[in-house]
Amino acid sequence: MKGLHTMLPAAAILVFAAMPCLAAAGLATEVQKLEEIEVKEKTGAEGIITQPAKTLIDLDEFRTVGPATSVVDVLKSSAAVDFRGDNSLDPGVDSIFLRGFDAKRFVTAIDGLTLQKTGGRKSSNIVDYSLLPTFLIKEIEIMPGPHSALYDSKSIGGVINMITAEPERREGLKPDLTTTGGYASYDTVNSTTSVRGGVQDFTYDLAYRYYQTDGYLRNSETRLDTWYGRLGYLLPADGFVTVSATTTETDRQAPVNNPGRNGDYDGDYPVTKGGAFDPYASPTWNGDSYAYRMNGRQPTPIGVIDLDVSTGKENRKRAYFATPKDSSLTVMDTDWWQEAAKIQDEYAWSDSHSTIVGYDLAKLYDNGLNNDKTERVKKQGAYLQHTWNIVPSLSARLGVRYEDVAILVTNQGQIKGRPDLVERNWDEFMPKSFVTWKMDDLADWLHDTTLSAGISKIWRAPDFHGDYNPQGRPAGVYLEPEHGMGYDLILGRRLVKDISMKVNYSFYDIEDYIATNSEFAKNSGADAGRNRYSDYTINLEEVYRHGIDIDLGGHIVDQLSFNLSYSWQDFDNRGDEPSGQTDLDQRAAHRISAGLRYDLLANTALLLDYSYQGDETIKVSEEVAEDVWDFREVKNDAAHTVDFAVQQKIPAIRGFLQDALVTVYVKNLSDEEYFDATGFPAADRTFGTTLTLSF
Repeated sequence: MKGLHTMLPAAAILVFAAMPCLAAAGLATEVQKLEEIEVKEKTGAEGIITQPAKTLIDLDEFRTVGPATSVVDVLKSSAAVDFRGDNSLDPGVDSIFLRGFDAKRFVTAIDGLTLQKTGGRKSSNIVDYSLLPTFLIKEIEIMPGPHSALYDSKSIGGVINMITAEPERREGLKPDLTTTGGYASYDTVNSTTSVRGGVQDFTYDLAYRYYQTDGYLRNSETRLDTWYGRLGYLLPADGFVTVSATTTETDRQAPVNNPGRNGDYDGDYPVTKGGAFDPYASPTWNGDSYAYRMNGRQPTPIGVIDLDVSTGKENRKRAYFATPKDSSLTVMDTDWWQEAAKIQDEYAWSDSHSTIVGYDLAKLYDNGLNNDKTERVKKQGAYLQHTWNIVPSLSARLGVRYEDVAILVTNQGQIKGRPDLVERNWDEFMPKSFVTWKMDDLADWLHDTTLSAGISKIWRAPDFHGDYNPQGRPAGVYLEPEHGMGYDLILGRRLVKDISMKVNYSFYDIEDYIATNSEFAKNSGADAGRNRYSDYTINLEEVYRHGIDIDLGGHIVDQLSFNLSYSWQDFDNRGDEPSGQTDLDQRAAHRISAGLRYDLLANTALLLDYSYQGDETIKVSEEVAEDVWDFREVKNDAAHTVDFAVQQKIPAIRGFLQDALVTVYVKNLSDEEYFDATGFPAADRTFGTTLTLSF
């Protein structure tokens, strides 16, 4: 596959230049899309559609309590998504786990293209969800497990794929204008304005979002400015191509101890202890980012061709006063660059057979080596996936993914006898399978019942900075990829009316699981010679992960809908490594999310959300100086929270106002005292209101 990535852009341009001509010439035949087996009637909670292989959230239909400041506010409706942010008023960096797996073991994607960077500096720092406001997204897919060949090998826990709205032909020149403004406790302001329009085959989207909050904790102010623009062109045969750009400026403070170790206390904020910084440090985590994307789809005689290309850069500055006497800030300035591309062809051979073949590429850079832009990770993947409707009641999705991963570990004399830059390379084939059996014909009581099974190979190379260069140590010299098998058994059933249930039992057997071992390491000193840092991060012998996910939802009556989600997971280290306990126990075993949506009157609705999280013990790490880290253990008790909102629609005014919606809400209604993933108090009871106008 060497050299293929250099030919990809040129080949893609040729393909998309030629395909419209072919379609216009009448060569394109009707394109068939093979659907997966699913219950015929639309079932599930409002805005949530459950299918055997995924759960789909429609953002046009799904209603949140309060404004959806980012996709995290929508994802919280699933108990399989665990919010791990260090500030409950800010979505933050890598602020969610999926089915108990952190950001390096599940995929976050936009239109099928994985979002990733080398990470490091703070937590895993792979995806900043505050950069993903909901106006970019039309639908969100949540797929359990490693059973799709179309996604990066790190999709052990599953995939969260955000689907953007496709460009569409419009009648007339008048654009659609939507603006939302909101204000809440702690001087929290959230406003978004978007414009969507088009002229014949050309379309455009523009949006601006401003978010700021003083925060609940001392020194926790956040401000985000995001601009987004997209141009689209409609191609023949329902094809399209879009080019978009987005940029975000982030000003984010980091919470501090209150009181500090010197007794500095501010009574306007809650007591916080055990953090890495005292008030005098005034730490910040500021930065900016930009991204450019091209997305295209073209039906052709040889299938539906999809192309996604993305390039971007993120900058973060960790700045703070190192001592109370300092007059100048200590600054750690880091840049990350990402380049990614994906091209695939889906061809329907018949009503029963469909094949997808594709290639993806990711090149990840940072300035961690001599402050220069350096390629640290290069990932290439090729995949083949075939869907076969064997009989009307049985379908199989079979695939294989090949991935080649190369990383660059910085050593710089720390391990004797090794070069300053150590190259590592791995590759692997990963078979994937997902089979669905529709059980209607077995008995009347099994009508609208499906049973699905996913069996797939697990493989993940240490392609994250926290694996191969944790805290600047060259641990990646010794690491090997994780590997094993993932099994999911899924029962789906429509119970009554549109109320559906999905029960997913999963078992993953992962060998050579990569775990932090710094507190137990014995080879960190210079006297360890050629074995220095060989046990700083290690491969655990074997890890079992068991899980149960239950989703239930639908309409009790026409005006009242509900959703109920439960998730349980257990990670079991089968070896005797002590870090197997400390690394694997960092998540709550039980989680519940539930919601009620009641249309009280024709234009008035009541919204209620409930969440529960069991007790957990978390290891928190935070970089407080160049390659100097603060480690602490946080124990959080179980907690319940309730959120409530009233929504009022305002009738349209002909010729002026198309739609208006007023929401008044309260979060943490019972004023529950609970703690976030850093051990600091989460926000108490907060109030807010939003107004949305469409013209």
